[in-house]
Amino acid sequence: MILISVTLFNTFLGEKLSSVQLLSVLVAFTVMYKGLIVIDHFMELKYAHKYLRLLMRLYVFIFPSLIIVIAFL
Repeated sequence: MILISVTLFNTFLGEKLSSVQLLSVLVAFTVMYKGLIVIDHFMELKYAHKYLRLLMRLYVFIFPSLIIVIAFL
């Protein structure tokens, strides 16, 4: 239910906000949040080896950060 709610929130933001930079930042943060939920619960990496979990978390933080950087170029 949380993932569906966050997705609907992103859809609402996309329709109501006109600022591309603000929208990109908000979407990037929700992508990070959704990624962390997927990693911990659906991929069941909550109790996996710490290096594997670290690599997945880096992936979730790096790509949305790139979205933010590109939005302000």
